[in-house]
Amino acid sequence: MSATKATDMPRIGEPDEILQGANYSAVQLGASGDWNRYAVRHPSLPTTIHGKVFLKGLLGLTGTEISCGVLPNRGAMPFLHAHRENEEVYVFVSGRGQMLVDGEVFDVSEGSVVRIAPAGVRSWRSTSDEPLVYLVIQAKEGSLRQWTLTDGVGVAGAPVWPEN
Repeated sequence: MSATKATDMPRIGEPDEILQGANYSAVQLGASGDWNRYAVRHPSLPTTIHGKVFLKGLLGLTGTEISCGVLPNRGAMPFLHAHRENEEVYVFVSGRGQMLVDGEVFDVSEGSVVRIAPAGVRSWRSTSDEPLVYLVIQAKEGSLRQWTLTDGVGVAGAPVWPEN
């Protein structure tokens, strides 16, 4: 199965730089304070989601979906959602806010990491006078069969870095 093209999820805003090699892809989205230049139009939602960019198409991801987002101060995600198969992990990078999961509300801030099962009905908001910056990582629930200790393979040699 091939990677989905970036145009599959209508996006507003282009990254500063995209790099690609035989075994990597990289994207420069700019400083998180500038992520509000991105927006996504989800076909099943009546509104454009501002301050959000999905990386699956940009990076050619095949095992996860990752999105980067920023909510303005006192802003909120304007809808509830759940998933069919994917669990989500929210990593809060800066700001303060709240998560709403299955009717329960709890505080989040820089350093908070939240896992939500597919069936969890969720939304989130900023509760401070600064933007809430976050990453969301999606993967199919129950699909992880290997991880760093069982999948990582040592490679002979030492890193050789160019002089700065």
